[in-house]
Amino acid sequence: MSNKEFLYRESILLKANNHAGLVTLYREKLKQKEDDAIRLKLANTYYLTGDTKSSLYYLQPMINKPSESIYILQAKNLINNNDSTNAITVINKLLTISPNNAEAHNLHGIVLANSGEVRKAEVAIEKSRALFIPDDTAMNNLAVVAMLDNRYSDAVRILLPDYLAGKKNSLRLHNLVFSLIQLGDTTYAKKIIIAEKMAKDPDELILALSQVQSLQQERLSDKGA
Repeated sequence: MSNKEFLYRESILLKANNHAGLVTLYREKLKQKEDDAIRLKLANTYYLTGDTKSSLYYLQPMINKPSESIYILQAKNLINNNDSTNAITVINKLLTISPNNAEAHNLHGIVLANSGEVRKAEVAIEKSRALFIPDDTAMNNLAVVAMLDNRYSDAVRILLPDYLAGKKNSLRLHNLVFSLIQLGDTTYAKKIIIAEKMAKDPDELILALSQVQSLQQERLSDKGA
């Protein structure tokens, strides 16, 4: 396949958000010739489909090459695997070569939060925000850190203003509703659930969320710029 044909097919598949098609395309290209850029695209596409195992497999030949993109993707996969020990090792390598990388500090915050070090997590996430990671990412993660620390009023204080301003990311909506329920404000939580069509049966969702005892790490966002 010519480079022109590859770029055309890739652009079509990207516009269609066709991850399966992109995987096939990148694999075909790599069969023709080894290329780190294509290999990274393949690994990232596997990551986006939730296939952490395949993503790490195709990253393996490149992990000893100092690269922000490689380290970031490797760290994200390790976080998804709940492998905080290796994730922090990779993040430290990333921070060594790029100390002002906003996404690196965000990922550092996620690992710290998942390890129960909420204060250090807040510092890392605030650092990522100062380095201009998207506010949506930083604010959601700060809210989740507060939730992990059972500071639900702080989480609402962080999330509610943006909701009222019309910023309605589904992840943040869920976290806002969850925090309101934990604070006992089921009336307001129900209003949001109904307004945003979050469930066919608002009362059933409220009951389910009121019985949740611990947070899941996927509520932390590893989205960067």
